[in-house]
Amino acid sequence: MPNFYDQWLNYWTEEQEERAKARKWIHEEERQWVRTRQDYKTALLCSRENGFATAGAATISIIPPGWHSGAHSHGEEAIWVLSGKGFTLMDGARYDWEKGSCVFMPFGSIHQHFNDGDEEVQYLSFTQLALERFAGMAKFTQFEDVGQTARGEPRGIAMAETDVHPEYGRIVLHFKDAPSSVGEDQAIRMAKRTDEFAQTVAKEMRTPGSQGHRSRVIQFMGDPENGFKAREVEITGILCDEPGKHSGRHAHMEALLYVLQGEGYSIVDEEKVPWKQGTLFHVPGPQSVHQHFNTSKVEAQHLRIHYGLRSHVFQPIARRVFPYKYYEFGQYQS
Repeated sequence: MPNFYDQWLNYWTEEQEERAKARKWIHEEERQWVRTRQDYKTALLCSRENGFATAGAATISIIPPGWHSGAHSHGEEAIWVLSGKGFTLMDGARYDWEKGSCVFMPFGSIHQHFNDGDEEVQYLSFTQLALERFAGMAKFTQFEDVGQTARGEPRGIAMAETDVHPEYGRIVLHFKDAPSSVGEDQAIRMAKRTDEFAQTVAKEMRTPGSQGHRSRVIQFMGDPENGFKAREVEITGILCDEPGKHSGRHAHMEALLYVLQGEGYSIVDEEKVPWKQGTLFHVPGPQSVHQHFNTSKVEAQHLRIHYGLRSHVFQPIARRVFPYKYYEFGQYQS
């Protein structure tokens, strides 16, 4: 039998080698679409199954007009609506959404998505499936398969009185209702937060008067004032950079970035990662030094996702070993 302690001493080296070899990005044209019991059409974006060193899973799915997804339950999930409009039935209540909506499904909730518009619905989905499987909690239950919606269906489902559930917090937040702050105000906003995650962000990023990490930030699940109570996965917000501008260079634990708009590149642990609209790229952590450069003529918009393993566990408790590092503020390229 190998010496177990020698194996433990080698874990970090093994992890670093795995991250270095892992996939870092996927472009729109590289998606491999499949049909499942849950989705009319879906593609895997980021998971261990397609080569990323991640604790979660990200997919993109399509619902044609007049169709609905399957109905199922599993661990926590957050979705982002890229196009179209419709609604989600969750635990017997209806929640409407549209392009730019962020929707949260609590752990174990039975949910199903409906396209009730005239155009195709596309949505991103994020779960922390790899961690759930490691913990022996990755339980999916299928109640109904994907299909066309019969005329007049679904019946007898009451509209939720509010987008905030009395026990599970906010379920839906629409783009038009999300708070936004420009670069110079980001540190002021962060300085007012008292949650543990905000307190472990680099000091410069929560010091009033700082120039700002990005040109502006649109807040979704990452701001406690918005009322989300997710613990496993969070669509934190949209990070924006003006044309010709780059973000501040910094380092933190795992994050995913999906490009909603713009084109450019990022430097992640000295590796150049090209991106454009429809690209998803991965910052593996726990201290990946990275920086984002917008080379297009429009504002770059990055939808940022991180997992609760970072925000609610390791960033607060492991900061002596893996602190959130900050090197420089965002600025215009020379």
